[in-house]
Amino acid sequence: MYDEFDLEPMNKKQPVNTALLLGLLTLTLGVSILAANSQVYAAKDIWKDDDTMEELVDDIDEGKDNDDDMDWGEFQDSKVFKLEDKETQECIEARQDLSNNLADYEILHCFEDDDYGY
Repeated sequence: MYDEFDLEPMNKKQPVNTALLLGLLTLTLGVSILAANSQVYAAKDIWKDDDTMEELVDDIDEGKDNDDDMDWGEFQDSKVFKLEDKETQECIEARQDLSNNLADYEILHCFEDDDYGY
């Protein structure tokens, strides 16, 4: 019955091809890291498609933009931030300094009430 296949039993002492296993492990790990990073950076620079703080705040309020770890340096240099009034800028800066992290909802709150930062 099994004569047609001519199967030989596996030699348990036969070395596993280490290079092949290492390659597969590296590939799997690399794909996992790339997939995780693409999700993390998906929300980068949520203000880039807005001309004013009001547009950004509307997008945040409507759930179109979402980033709980905004790049403060890039946001601070953006036209959206630079065109906003001084009180709102100071509120946003105070929120950044308070938590060493800037989230989208803090921008929304500072835009609506510039005393939110204190």
